[in-house]
Amino acid sequence: MVIDSHAHLLDPRLRERAEEIVKNLKADGIEFVVEISADVAESHEAVAFAQTHKNVYCTIGVHPIFADTYCDEFEEWAESVASKVVAIGECGLDYYHMETPAEHQREVFVRQIKLANKMGLPLVVHSRDAAEDTFKILNKHKPKNGLVLHCFSYGVEEVERFKTLDAYFAFGGAITYKLPRPTGTPSNSKGNYISAVPRDRLMIETDCPYLAPVPVRGTVNEPKNVKYVAEHVAKVLGLSFEEVAELTTRNAKRFYGI
Repeated sequence: MVIDSHAHLLDPRLRERAEEIVKNLKADGIEFVVEISADVAESHEAVAFAQTHKNVYCTIGVHPIFADTYCDEFEEWAESVASKVVAIGECGLDYYHMETPAEHQREVFVRQIKLANKMGLPLVVHSRDAAEDTFKILNKHKPKNGLVLHCFSYGVEEVERFKTLDAYFAFGGAITYKLPRPTGTPSNSKGNYISAVPRDRLMIETDCPYLAPVPVRGTVNEPKNVKYVAEHVAKVLGLSFEEVAELTTRNAKRFYGI
């Protein structure tokens, strides 16, 4: 059994099939999924969805492209919620889309780190084209209960830097693509930066409905496709599928406190 540590089942492209997907998780070899929130409204929905499904947990938080929706009322509500909420996020920095000015993204990121610390929860971090600022903020404001860099796509140098923060690293479908995403470090490859991650800090995810892995690239992604991510990691690390499933499941449970 594997765990999809980062999914968006309530995304419009999957919402109508969310019940079916969750019903089939066990048959698809998935122990549970973590439903990740991207904004205030989705956080409320994710909590309700997780509370009514045994094999679904959730996070609450605001993605950097929706940073303008973050507010005091959200924090007050967040502190009143406990059941099935396992982390704050996804939050962080996205300098690729820039729907929200970078300064405001940074302010909201720091607020969510402080919220996670206050609530005793780990942090799910989104970082795109923003490695330097992401590291500076996390290093200064130190999440007290752990952090995971989801859909990690930087390089070996960044792995080494974020390892000093005892970060977890989650990999999704992008690692199966033939052409690496730009990292600013041409010598880095997907294989060697996966290998650079400590085994006890490695996690897998789909980020569905986004980033469907090979051999289903180009389709609407689903949790069942996390097996292809596990297979790729196994190939890179020279492990069996079962070994990768066991270690990433153990890591996800430790990180999320499940």
